[in-house]
Amino acid sequence: MKDIDFQNLVIEQLSQINCRLDKLDEGQAKLETGQAKLEAGQAKLEARQAKLETQVTKLETQVTKIQKDVNVIKRDLKGVWSDIGRLDKRLTSQENEIDSLRR
Repeated sequence: MKDIDFQNLVIEQLSQINCRLDKLDEGQAKLETGQAKLEAGQAKLEARQAKLETQVTKLETQVTKIQKDVNVIKRDLKGVWSDIGRLDKRLTSQENEIDSLRR
């Protein structure tokens, strides 16, 4: 093999290696861009998760308040029905007295 042929072979091989290095550099740049996008997406997700956790906490607080209100309403209704029952007994008793006086 002549020196010129050897030089041409080396130049050709180096050219192929340079081409591969360029492609690797492009691929690495794409990966870095993709990683940056993923990190930005992760930051958005973390922010949304924090917001969701805050909303869940507020919702739990509201549910607790509603449960307390429901318990108060149930207690009040129980008292109302108790009063209605006593009134019904009194009315029934008075009706019976009126009926007995009419006879």
